[in-house]
Amino acid sequence: MVDRYVRKIRVGHFVWSFLIGLIVSMESKAGPPSNLKKLKKGIYEENLAAYRIEFSKRVKEKKRASCIPLLCPLNQAKPLEQRLAQRKAAYEHMSCLKGYTIQLYMGSSRTAALKAQDLVSTFTYPSKLHYRQPHYIVQLGFFSDRLEAYFVYLTLVKKIATAMIRPCMLPRQEHLCIYAIAST
Repeated sequence: MVDRYVRKIRVGHFVWSFLIGLIVSMESKAGPPSNLKKLKKGIYEENLAAYRIEFSKRVKEKKRASCIPLLCPLNQAKPLEQRLAQRKAAYEHMSCLKGYTIQLYMGSSRTAALKAQDLVSTFTYPSKLHYRQPHYIVQLGFFSDRLEAYFVYLTLVKKIATAMIRPCMLPRQEHLCIYAIAST
């Protein structure tokens, strides 16, 4: 039992002496000995220029290797045409159309609602003033796609900061009348 204990102590001393020997024999890259005087004074400086050069070389190598042209191997035109044809056929049988409108004003002031409606009177899209007690709502146009509404919205935001794109449902008869007015 005592032999085992003595062997463990000897092995432990051997391991510690080996580790301490490794630490002492390793070359320190922390800084030259002149920095040790500064450390005693409370000033710490370390020159990392040698490491920065290696890092910058690695970054440049990675940037050069990533120059691969991005190409879309799939032709999306044919499935898109089929999808649009299906959508058109579905809309022909609906009593209401899903779309988007641009809401210019919503509030309780009739004068502010009329002012917002006058600001957009020069646009080709017709504006509507709705009153649902106690709010007045001014909406501009009917767009079948959000992207189409977004292009008009970009010009409106400069004049009216509170404008926003909203989804809406429009009865089919109204859509045909609005389309006829806008196209003339």
